[in-house]
Amino acid sequence: SSLTGSEVHLPDWTLTDEGPEYPEDPSAQIVIDDPDLCYRYAGLIVEDVKIEPSPEWMQRRLKAAGVRPISNIVDITNYVMLEMGQPLHAFDRDAIEGAVHVRRAKTGEKLVTLDGIERELEPDMLLIADDKKALGLAGVMGGLNSEITDSTKRIFVESAHFLGVSIRRTSRRLGLRSEASNRFEKGVNPYGVAATLGRVAELIEELQCGKPVGFVENIVKLPEPREVTFSLARTNELLGTSLVEKDISHVLERLNFSYQAKDGVFEVKIPTYRSDLTIPEDMIEEVARITGYDRIPTTLPQGDTTQGKRTPKQEFRRQLRHLLIRLGLNEVMTYSFTHPETNSRFGDESSSVYLLNPLREELSVMRTVLIPSLMEVAAHNIAHRNLDIRLFEMGNIYTSTERPLAHLPDEALHLAGILWGKSSRHWHTPVTEYNFYTVKGIVEEIAHTFGLKFKYRVPENTDLLHPGRSAEIFLKGKNIGFMGEIHPALGKEWEMERALLFELDVAPLLKNSKTAIRTESIPKFPAMQRDLAVVVDREVPAQKVMDRIRQLGGELLTHVDIFDVYTGDPIPEDRKSLAFTLKYQSLTKTLKDEEVNALNQQVLEGIEREFGAAWRK
Repeated sequence: SSLTGSEVHLPDWTLTDEGPEYPEDPSAQIVIDDPDLCYRYAGLIVEDVKIEPSPEWMQRRLKAAGVRPISNIVDITNYVMLEMGQPLHAFDRDAIEGAVHVRRAKTGEKLVTLDGIERELEPDMLLIADDKKALGLAGVMGGLNSEITDSTKRIFVESAHFLGVSIRRTSRRLGLRSEASNRFEKGVNPYGVAATLGRVAELIEELQCGKPVGFVENIVKLPEPREVTFSLARTNELLGTSLVEKDISHVLERLNFSYQAKDGVFEVKIPTYRSDLTIPEDMIEEVARITGYDRIPTTLPQGDTTQGKRTPKQEFRRQLRHLLIRLGLNEVMTYSFTHPETNSRFGDESSSVYLLNPLREELSVMRTVLIPSLMEVAAHNIAHRNLDIRLFEMGNIYTSTERPLAHLPDEALHLAGILWGKSSRHWHTPVTEYNFYTVKGIVEEIAHTFGLKFKYRVPENTDLLHPGRSAEIFLKGKNIGFMGEIHPALGKEWEMERALLFELDVAPLLKNSKTAIRTESIPKFPAMQRDLAVVVDREVPAQKVMDRIRQLGGELLTHVDIFDVYTGDPIPEDRKSLAFTLKYQSLTKTLKDEEVNALNQQVLEGIEREFGAAWRK
């Protein structure tokens, strides 16, 4: 009526918030154990109940409102809810033992709701209960143990004012939505609780389906009516309109709001059924809504503007994504949810974050690592005969905090990739099988592009990766990820033997990246090259030897490459041969053979001392 200006025709009733005039039933006591979650609770006791279909006119109106008719008593509660906006629920009075309690659930308590599902309750969920058991989820759904049946003779009709935040929390955690929970979440009129039961009593008597005999109520507190003040000037400034005082007065009158206006300032008494109006901006929104958005003129923004741009994190993600695409990988996006067994196998189960309302059991935990999701996508592609797998994903992983109920989970942006099979066939390049050095090349390219220096170590946990073809990745002493070939047993299980994996924490990459390009003049003096072959224990990583060579060579050693790894005759079984190319160059002079030979000898003696290396002539 506010939008159209039509007159409101309310049902012909005479109701007050004092409730129906019936004697108080001493056998039906109401105890509000948690007054912070329930401010008011009232009940209507009805005897000589006759359960039968409701009349045709009521069924027709309920269907028009999208409500399925069930029986006369249930239909009356739904009908009054639609009339007055107050959710109601009817209990079988004979199922209530002792007083009616409004309390929080106990640890481990369970309740079978009207839909036949057993719900495991949490201590902060609000219940309606008697002296011995739970009867229903307050404001959400009743319990099966107090359901009205064809044999019901006495009922207890509930009308209450519950805290909307509590109802919403319970509804979301249980994945249980109802018309009642939706209304409590948005707020109901605390001053209409008793009047609603009066209307229920009228309809029960009118339909002759029972005899109201008692009314009981417990009021903890009722909120004081609010006043909100807003101005005409602020309204026009915010909406970009040219309204006058008369326009706003007309809107407030159409809304049936009491107000006082003086010098363009409006003091409005907010009706108790409009709990959503709390600040001046709420009232300005009402003015815009009733006036009509189509009457607000379209204008261009005025004043100085700030040019938008990507944040450093957004730009880094963009560059990283484009780099991997240039390297031939395809981006995928997967769910942030995964199976609990998969998560416990690949990630840290102790830090898992479980969902309270999962889509299904297979997606009931937040991922703590990206690799399993990529493996599922790869397995799907392999099953469809795609034999060249090159995939990557950039997404968040989630780990629980020390206080999971008080704090949100920790989120970290990770980058992961998977390669499997052989490169696609092409007329001018040979088909090659992906191996450890393929994935290492991708990781090295990331480091090179962003000016990072990675260190590699043998991984301690090899359940995921091949113990001899994998490495942990370190940046400035911090473990930021891993790379390598999948563990043979795991590869066989997933039917993707020799798949290559990598995963990196993006935050350290962003923090230490150097995007500025540093240029140096081309050296004027020639470089000199030496090859060095040494025999070391098989367990000694080649990377560790290379790092030590760089340290021993000093500033004149500008480049070190490994070009051969050999095992077999005549090398002992517990040893291996490593061959390196060392490049020496000075920016100020031409090096002499004697200087280079001395440096090379210094390098050889150093690795002999540290690794027990033997020079292979």
